[in-house]
Amino acid sequence: FVHTPHLVQNIGDGTFFHSGQLAVTAAIAAGVNITYKLLWNGAVAMTGGQDPTGGIPLERVCRALLAQGVARIAITSDDPARTRRLGLPSEVDVRDRTELAEVQRELAEAGGVTVLIHDQRCAAELRRDRKRGKIGPPRTRVAVNHRVCEGCGHCAEISNCLSVQPFDTPFGRKTTIDQDSCNIDLSCLEGDCPAFITVARPKRPRRRRASKPSAGRAVPPQPIPAPPTPPDADVNIHITGIGGTGVVTTGQLIGTAAMLDGAGVQGLDQIGLSQKAGPVVSDLRINRSGRSGSSRLGDRQADLLLAFDLLVAASATGLDAADPARTAVVGSLDVVPPGAKTAHPETDMPEAEELLERVGAETRRDAQFWAGASDLAQALVGDAVGANVFVVGMAVQAGLLPVTPAALETAIELNGVAVELNTAAFGWGRWWVADQPMVEAAAARQAASAARDARAPENADRAVLGQKLHDRIAELADSDTVLAAALELFAAELTRFQNRALAARYLDAVAEFAAVEQRVHPGASALTAAVAAGLFKLTAYKDEYEVARLLLDSDGHAPAAAVTQPGDRLAWLLHPPALRALGYKRKIALSVRRWRPLIALLAKGKRLRGTPLDPFGRAKVRQQERRLPAEYLAALRRAIDGATAPEELQTAQAIAEAADLVRGYEEIKLANIDKFRSRLAGLADTS
Repeated sequence: FVHTPHLVQNIGDGTFFHSGQLAVTAAIAAGVNITYKLLWNGAVAMTGGQDPTGGIPLERVCRALLAQGVARIAITSDDPARTRRLGLPSEVDVRDRTELAEVQRELAEAGGVTVLIHDQRCAAELRRDRKRGKIGPPRTRVAVNHRVCEGCGHCAEISNCLSVQPFDTPFGRKTTIDQDSCNIDLSCLEGDCPAFITVARPKRPRRRRASKPSAGRAVPPQPIPAPPTPPDADVNIHITGIGGTGVVTTGQLIGTAAMLDGAGVQGLDQIGLSQKAGPVVSDLRINRSGRSGSSRLGDRQADLLLAFDLLVAASATGLDAADPARTAVVGSLDVVPPGAKTAHPETDMPEAEELLERVGAETRRDAQFWAGASDLAQALVGDAVGANVFVVGMAVQAGLLPVTPAALETAIELNGVAVELNTAAFGWGRWWVADQPMVEAAAARQAASAARDARAPENADRAVLGQKLHDRIAELADSDTVLAAALELFAAELTRFQNRALAARYLDAVAEFAAVEQRVHPGASALTAAVAAGLFKLTAYKDEYEVARLLLDSDGHAPAAAVTQPGDRLAWLLHPPALRALGYKRKIALSVRRWRPLIALLAKGKRLRGTPLDPFGRAKVRQQERRLPAEYLAALRRAIDGATAPEELQTAQAIAEAADLVRGYEEIKLANIDKFRSRLAGLADTS
């Protein structure tokens, strides 16, 4: 009854040893045309990362499969040289993991039962072992130069990693690496983008700086006011968060503290099939009555909802156990974008207010405590990883979590991981409930101190522009300080991109639409602001000269500097179009120290941009980029032609905002340009 000519079945090494190898044997006996994709990662991820039971070495597995009649075995590996040293049978083909898709096609054409083994240690387990001190810190870290980044999401799509996260800048949505949750898998480097920087630590590093969390940690004032006496009753706790952030560990801390206080504890961690940054739920029953029940909370059985991630808390996963008359909530206002949003920037996300209202409708209105825990933890203890324990401190101080502060601090010590950081985060969480203004002020002082050295001079843009352009911006923006700041930023960048003449033409174009908006809708500035941002984006396209300039930009280099130790070697990962044309498919690593003079020289080549002497100007993507500003302005002019009422500017507003679709480099950008033009055509049809 199956008409598919070739089947594919995923299987983990734990399942393979448990029962999956019987399925392979049966498929061979039945003559099925199928490829088994065996993930050889040394961890049973479905139930929390245990070692596979009954395992044998990879080379013996390969010999056994070949003896049973498997037609072909191929192995993809993050380190092919390491895999080849295992003593594999000669029939086994070992390839780099970047060739995964090609190997899959080859096995599909081979016929019969084939096995594709992916040999790579579980990245989440590696990260846990580093945090526990079982293995040394990684020798390579990755950072993103957000000035070069286009925020296209290709790196997140190709790596499927939720440590690759979007964030907003004055130049639009960009991408950053969350260093706290990063598994150092390095697959994000395969994204088609020149914004990545690798920071490699030598085998024998020089003197190291003190760790940043310790250097930036603020100690909570003592003594902290005593919280209300914990209720002498059974309490059911529903904990929601995302994988890889310590949700399960935090639940264990609470359970250990409750046992130290003499209470009984039952718990269930629901982490099956969730990847890092997928939804995770932990249920805890803390009982003093001696009664027992299911470890999993049923509908409306939660007394306390601990919301470590607002998006998960507002989902059915978070709210099924909540009851408006029974459940108190203590949580973080942080929302980590899901993979769909990171890889596809156009994906809509619910607003925080909408999520808060949804949670508020299903929990007690008189017992809701929310704080920006990640930002506060980052500012106060130097690491956002302390956010979960910060929330626990809030719950304890509010009298909603039935454990004593001393027991929780002892549990943190017994856990033995980042004891000083977590104890401080717990204390600051308690203080947030006891004296929120004091905590917010302390966090603001710490954040200001951390940013002081990196802050650019306030008059830098004004100096670049000169007095004439500065006066032009003041006249154009009138009393709108927000618009004036944006225009000053964009015009200064266009001056750096090319010259003041280009910045002047840019301001003239923006002024044209500002005049129409003031005539049709006096006092409004939404259309003008959208045109200013969109026209800047299309005008300051990132060709070879601009990328070279931005690679050297101090603001863009800051994320790499933040993870750099003395003696580290920094490298840009670039895939020049000239090498693409020659068929070279991979990026090349260029030492920042050695190649900086040449990159600086390339940046000065901007004088050739758009001239017959421009060696890069004949590329298809460059020709398309140069046409976009004129197409954009023409579409806007058609949209405002004859407008006499504010509602008639809505199409122009949508056209102005459509420029945000133009993201990425090379083929990715060309595809997005097509989307942009389709969007303009669609808006023209509706106007």
